[in-house]
Amino acid sequence: MLGKPNSISIVHKTILVCLLLAPFCSASDHHRRDWDYEETRNESHDFVSGGMVHVRLSVGDLRITRGNSSKIQVRYTIKSHHESRVKDARLDFNVGGRDAELDFHASSSGTSIDVELEVPPNTNLDVHDKVGDLTVEEIEGDKDLELGVGDIRIVSKASAYHLVRASSGIGDVNGDVTDHETAEVSVLPSQPLTS
Repeated sequence: MLGKPNSISIVHKTILVCLLLAPFCSASDHHRRDWDYEETRNESHDFVSGGMVHVRLSVGDLRITRGNSSKIQVRYTIKSHHESRVKDARLDFNVGGRDAELDFHASSSGTSIDVELEVPPNTNLDVHDKVGDLTVEEIEGDKDLELGVGDIRIVSKASAYHLVRASSGIGDVNGDVTDHETAEVSVLPSQPLTS
């Protein structure tokens, strides 16, 4: 029977998908673990209002809040069961004109980096986090937020941005939008944005 999937093939595919997603599901439990080693680091750079901030993070929670200055300030905590993994983790923080890039690197799995990022009030965001929760609070500017496993929460006035694109492969996307004016909001893949 060509073109008709057999039940054994579907079962095999389902098992394969579950096995592939298992590491992500256990990694999303990272915030409940007792870590043997932790280290908190701080960095800041001057930045222009209205610029674009690009953030890349593998595993960890990310909270982006509105600052009161023209600086990007970042405080991040590296957590692992191995001291060497904490020491090897790093942040590549580059600012060039109206663009800033923050790339968080951990040497291997079993390491989490929780980030608190403060940006100028009018900042566009481009965020890609593989596993963790992402919160964006009161940031004016467009937002392109992508998360593999975890929840996205956006708190903002609708009139403070033109475009929000938020997607979470496994997790929820929620928004506390206090003013429903003319902003365009798209949530991918077909997950509702509740307000």
